[in-house]
This record gives sequence, structure tokens and C-alpha cells, in this order.
Amino acid sequence: MTRTSLILLGALLLSGAVYAQSGGPPPGPPPPHPGFRGGGGPGFGMGPGMGPQKLVTGAPYSADVNESSVMTLSDGNTLQHSTTGHVARDAQGRTYSLQTTTPGPLGSNGPVTRIFISDPVGGYVYSLDPTTNIATRRAIKPPPNGGNPPKTGTHTRPASNNVIQTDLGTQSVNGVNAQGKRVTHTTPAGAEGNAQAIVGTTETWYSPDLQVVVSSTRTDPRVGKSTYTLNNIQRGDPDASLFQVPSNYTVQDASQNGHGGGPGGHFRRPPHQ
Repeated sequence: MTRTSLILLGALLLSGAVYAQSGGPPPGPPPPHPGFRGGGGPGFGMGPGMGPQKLVTGAPYSADVNESSVMTLSDGNTLQHSTTGHVARDAQGRTYSLQTTTPGPLGSNGPVTRIFISDPVGGYVYSLDPTTNIATRRAIKPPPNGGNPPKTGTHTRPASNNVIQTDLGTQSVNGVNAQGKRVTHTTPAGAEGNAQAIVGTTETWYSPDLQVVVSSTRTDPRVGKSTYTLNNIQRGDPDASLFQVPSNYTVQDASQNGHGGGPGGHFRRPPHQ
């Protein structure tokens, strides 16, 4: 990993710690469904959803995903990286995600592609490495179906005076009806040694029908701007082969290759899925 990549990754992790301590939103926009960073999985740069995650059935779909971030340095230089991919979910709740990242901390040596399959029916999640044709699997215990739907911001009293949530109403986003929420987080002057207040915003559009985030944008002067979009959304059951490990792959349990949680994913997990 290059020095520049390490600086960017450190900034992202530091920002996440600051927001966690102050009750604000985590860095970066959330991804669309449990296949992207797991819906219960670890944090940035960690594996897919190896832990419990909400099981969504009866709402099959597939879509393309684009995520990008830009950080502007004090000298005007910029650090950019992007992740593209494809996601799908069948009527039984199986999920699939293909993710390609270039460049950035996780793709500094060229594009990095990973495939993640979550099969709550079979009881396993898989992380597939196309460069080695190895599928790392781990058993999961799916939670009960359903659960409370995510809150989308309805002018409720914020948990902190420094956090303001605004309901943006409902509108069509990328072909589906979505509920919008904007969260504005203010770090007061002096809280982090800052001379002036630091203001960051996150705007998220969520589809109650599909139970996925279809669009999200986050701005923060400390880490720049990141965007996430779900495009070309198709309703209906995707091809069943997406949720199966290809026959030319070798399946290994997580303990066999030393990866307790599976190889790394890139997209950020959704907060309420």
C-alpha cells in the first residue's frame, strides 16, 4: 500500500472514530443490501456479512452499483477512488454482490474484484476470489424474517444538539419510490482543536419496497465527498446461478486459509438492513 493510500485510509478511520464518539453518522454512504459489506458485517475494508443480518424475502431485484469518493488536499491535489459492481437478491433472501475497486487503499496495485454470496437458506456466506478461484465460506445463523423497517428521518428530536435530521419526503429515485433523509452533523469549534465549526451532511434515499438504499451522498471537509448510487434496478428473481459457487471454484472453510472473517469487501454496510 502506498504512503498516500495509508494517509487516506487513516483519515477515513479517524473520521469514523470521531463520529462514533460524537453520536454522528459513520463515514461514507451506506450500500444497498447485506451483500455489500454484509448488513451486520465488519467495518471499512473488512469482510462481507459473516454475522447475523436481516433476512428480506419476497422482494427480489438486481441492480448496478457505483460508489466514488474524492478528497481534496490543502495543496489542491485530489485523492480519488471508485467501486463498481452488481447486486442481486432472490425471493428467498439470497444475496449476491460483485465489487471492483480501483484505485485507492484497496486497489492501489490495480483493480481488485471480489464476489460475495449470502445464502441464508443453505446456511453459508461465501467470499469468492476470481484470481485464485477459491471460495471462502462460513456458516451463518439467519435471524427471523421481517423486523422493524429503517427510520428515514421524520423531524424527530435529535439525540444531540449537534445532529439535525430532516425528512426529505418521498420521490422517485432511479425508477423506484424512495424516502429521503438528511443528517447534518456539526463539530463545534474547539472540539477537535478546530478553530471553526466543522459541518458534515449525509443525504440518503431508501426504498421501502425493496428495503435497500438507492442513493446516498456524504460530504465532510475532513474526508471529502463520497457518493453511492444503485442504477438499472430490475425487479423480479435474478438468474439462480448467481447464488451458487461456480463448479470451477475450490470451497474452503474460513479456518482453512487463515481468514476468520473472509477476504475484504469494499462497500459500506447499510445501517438498517
